This record gives sequence, C-alpha cells and structure tokens, in this order.
Amino acid sequence: MWRKTKFLSASLIAAFLFLFWQSVGICSESRTYTISETQLETLSYHLTALEQNNNELLSLLNESNLDLSEASLSLSESKKELETLKVQLAALQAETKRLDASLRTANAELQSARESFRRSEQERDKIEGRLRNQRNLWEFLCLVAVGVAVAK
Repeated sequence: MWRKTKFLSASLIAAFLFLFWQSVGICSESRTYTISETQLETLSYHLTALEQNNNELLSLLNESNLDLSEASLSLSESKKELETLKVQLAALQAETKRLDASLRTANAELQSARESFRRSEQERDKIEGRLRNQRNLWEFLCLVAVGVAVAK
C-alpha cells in the first residue's frame, strides 16, 4: 500500500507538472514584435541623430576637460605668483617700517641740527655785535687819541 500511494502521488505530481509545463514555457518565451519599414527608418534616423549628438557632446566634453585643465594650471600658477607676491609684500612692509623709523630718526636729527644751527647763529650774532662794538670803541679811542695828538 505504501508503494501504491507513493506511485499514485508521484503520478499525480508528474501529471500536474505536465499540465503546467506549457504555461511556464509561455511565460519564459520572448515576445515577437513587428515593425514597419517606415518605423524602422525613423528608428534608424533617431539612432543616427542620437549617435551624432553623443559624439558632439563627447567632443564638447573633451574640449571642456582641456579648458578645465588649462584653467586649473593657470590657477596653480596664479596661486604660486600670489604666494610670491605675498612674500614680497611682507618684505616691502618690513622695509617700509624700517625706512619709516629711519626717516623719523633723520627728521629728529635734522630738527636737532636746525636748533643747533639757530643757537650757533644767535651766538655768532652776539660775537659779531661785541666785535663791532669793540671796533667802534677802538675807532673812537683812536679818533680821540688822534684828536688829542693833533690838538697838542
């Protein structure tokens, strides 16, 4: 009996599979489509146009990549130049500060020299005035002496 039930179940499963075998095959089959000649030509035209557009876009992309590379190189050079200019600017600012300090020192020394020259001028004027007074006194004394000598 055990064999009979096993045989019967195996037969039922085989029959069941046989019935559904076609539906499984139908699902897995690819469908066939028909297309007219005009539709085929239109499709071919569109594919050709898409291929041309794709080639043009690839060409533009290559040009853009070249432009981008050149711009990137130019940017790198500009950055290097900017760094160089920053270093030069810092050096020039330091030099400017040094020169400003030197100018302040020179101005202070010039002011000191002016004051010294002014004092020197005043001293010279005093000495010239004294010498003039002495000369005038000697001239007067000489005249008096000459006058006394002539009067005798």
